[in-house]
Parts: sequence; C-alpha cells; structure tokens
Amino acid sequence: MKIHPTAFVEPGAELADDVEIGPFAVIESGARLGAGCVIRGHAQIVGSVILGEGCEVGHGAVIGADPQDLGFDRSEKSGVIAGARNLFREHVTIHRSARAGENTIVGEGNLLMVGCHLGHDTVIGDGNVLANGCLLGGHVHLGSGAFLGGGTGVHQFVRLGDRCMAQGHASISQDVPPFTLVSELNQICGLNVVGMRRAGLSAATRQKVKDAYALIYLAKMSLQEALAAADEQEWEPEAKAFIDFFRTPSKKGVCRP
Repeated sequence: MKIHPTAFVEPGAELADDVEIGPFAVIESGARLGAGCVIRGHAQIVGSVILGEGCEVGHGAVIGADPQDLGFDRSEKSGVIAGARNLFREHVTIHRSARAGENTIVGEGNLLMVGCHLGHDTVIGDGNVLANGCLLGGHVHLGSGAFLGGGTGVHQFVRLGDRCMAQGHASISQDVPPFTLVSELNQICGLNVVGMRRAGLSAATRQKVKDAYALIYLAKMSLQEALAAADEQEWEPEAKAFIDFFRTPSKKGVCRP
C-alpha cells in the first residue's frame, strides 16, 4: 500500500493492499477501495463509497458527497457503488443517493473526463465515455457504450439508451433511444452507425435497427400504431431494444427527429 504522508485515511476505511493514495487526499470511514485503485492528490472519497478494482480517481475529484437536494436529510445513510476499471478524471463529482439505504450506481470501464458530474441516484452502465463537463441530473439512467460530447447537460429523470451519442453542449430533457444521435435541444439526428460498427454489430443487425428506426420515426403513423406494427414482426435483440425503449417512456417523453 502506498499512502502519501499528507493523506488522511479515517479508521474504518477498507483499502486493498496495493491501493495508492496521493497527497492531501481524504478517505472517509465507510469507504471500500478494491485492488489497484489509485486516488490522486486532493481527491476525496466521502462516506459509504465502494470502488471496484482498478479504479482511478483524479486530482480534486469528490465521490460520495451529499446530494444537492434542499429536502435531503444528511443523517440518512446512502452511498455510491462503482464497478471495476472506472477512470474519474480531475474534479469529477458523484453524489450519493438521496434515498435511505440506496446508492448512486456506476458500472464498469467508464471514462468520466474533467469536470463531469453525476447527480444523486444516477445509474450508468458499462463502457461509457463522458467528455469534459458533462452534467447528469439526479435519477438519470444511462445505458452502456454511450458517448456524450463535452458540456452535455441531461435533465433529471431522463433515460439514455445503449450506444447513443450526444453532440457537444447538447441539452437533453427527454429520453434518448438506444443507438441514436442527439443534438441540441432534444433533436434526434439519425443513428450512431459508427458506434454500432465499433461495437461489432453485423451489417444485418445494423439494418434491423435502421428498420426499427424507420418504423418508429419515419412511418406516417402514431407511436401506438407503430408499436402495434412492430409486434407483428420478428426483431433481433438490438432492434427490439430500440422499439421497447418507446414502450416505457419517462414523464419527459422521448426525443424526436
């Protein structure tokens, strides 16, 4: 274990034998850091935070702080759980759940670049890339394999599907279906074909997703009619996931072209 002499580790924190902690970092009681974790200088791990193996927390980042909710009772016990191999760069902030006994959840292998924020009760999957300054409000659900351009802002309670891509500085206040491209002000502008190729989806699978996109967005029928038409066809899992996304929208609705 490599702990800088100026770092502060409270009794009760659980650290794997090979954890590295930089100068002036703070690790509070209740934290659990897995093998190979690196906490850079001036970072803070606040309260009940679980980091899987191989995570890195950048300089000045704060993981586990109280939610920004005026009605929050600070005596409530909640936390943050992050899987393995996440990279949280400088000044990333992730707030703990606003609900007693629950957690803000981060999957595995995510990259959060400088200055990103995950609000309380946010849930993100695996392998996402959030460029500098992305802001996710409370209760946002982000799937896996997505890319959010720098400065993207996501309103609370919004859902973003797998392998979607957001333009830099996009303002998102409605649900974003999987595999789509979204630009400023909730505008869907096509499919993330490059992302699907990089994910190894076959040409046939990509075509099925395109067919599902055309049925939902481009056919001259209501959403209910399009979903009924979809039920009459067989779909590959990725295309079915795209269609099913529209069956359970959040109260914000779903972005449109």
